[in-house]
Amino acid sequence: MNPTLVLNLTQQPLAIIGDIHGEIQALDELLEHLDHNPETKTRRLVFIGDLCDRGPDSVAVIQRVRELIDQGRALAILGNHEINLLANDAKDGSGWFFDSRVAPDTPHYAPFARANASQRPEIRDFFCHLPLAIRMPGLRIVHAAWDAASVEAVAKIPLGSILELIHDADLHIQRLAQENDLEARYLAERERWAKQLEDPDNPPPYLDAVADFESLQQRFNPIKRMTSGIEARSPQPFYSGHRWRYSDRIAWWDQDQDPTPVVIGHYWRLFQTPNHLDAWRYSRLFRDIGPTAWHGAHQQAFCIDYSVGGRWSERRQGKQIDPAHYRLAALLWPENQLVFDNGQCLKTT
Repeated sequence: MNPTLVLNLTQQPLAIIGDIHGEIQALDELLEHLDHNPETKTRRLVFIGDLCDRGPDSVAVIQRVRELIDQGRALAILGNHEINLLANDAKDGSGWFFDSRVAPDTPHYAPFARANASQRPEIRDFFCHLPLAIRMPGLRIVHAAWDAASVEAVAKIPLGSILELIHDADLHIQRLAQENDLEARYLAERERWAKQLEDPDNPPPYLDAVADFESLQQRFNPIKRMTSGIEARSPQPFYSGHRWRYSDRIAWWDQDQDPTPVVIGHYWRLFQTPNHLDAWRYSRLFRDIGPTAWHGAHQQAFCIDYSVGGRWSERRQGKQIDPAHYRLAALLWPENQLVFDNGQCLKTT
């Protein structure tokens, strides 16, 4: 059977690694800890997406992961940041790849290594041949949300067809958005308020067309639902990821009635909240959930993203990176044990 965008695996031990966001040092340190443990050095690695953006060397992270895949040691799935790159959607933190983002990203993330002219098509080709999700007996793996309808919508689409799927999904959203001139109003609002949309001190008014268009994408685009999660229109705009947003993430796992364990990334879980991040936007999703706890309607979900992509904030302030806050982790399956980039090992609860 030819591989599809939902990859089916036979049962086997895994080490599922969270969002890396260009943090090559953290990745190398985590891999070293896994390689020095006889119980983990030969198991299959699974990278859960968001290899790139924000960190100091996305190119090196992608090269390392690609080498591991070529060696047969690893698999990787697509996250929303890889999808943004494939869709030529230059967003916050992607200045390492897109020229248009170098100037706005430099104050936040510099210095960062940039992909050269020969590396860019290679990176795009690599991303084009990654799946969106993995199924294994007794386990589901997806970057943001295991939405059953979305998974089934892409389950039979051949691997390597992601560009066509992105194009078809965009056309579908455009057709839906032509009603009531939503697409035209959305583009007009984005153009008129472009500067203020990335200005934390000068917010635009509530942009109804932007909110409606983003909501439309979240409802009817299976790629968005699987890689960006399930969202709802926010009653108030909020500033996150260096732009004003009008749709907010929800804890979809609380409504997930499938008891099969599901491992996700994406949600910026924190092992320990530093004082200056008491208002960390998405920490509310884990407010009553311990840092090593499973969560959801059946305690079936586990977020393996421990926010290593947040290290840019301490780096920008000239602070030494505190491993208690922003971590890279691997979940060992089926042992349900965590291994962190600082070598700490903990059981999940």
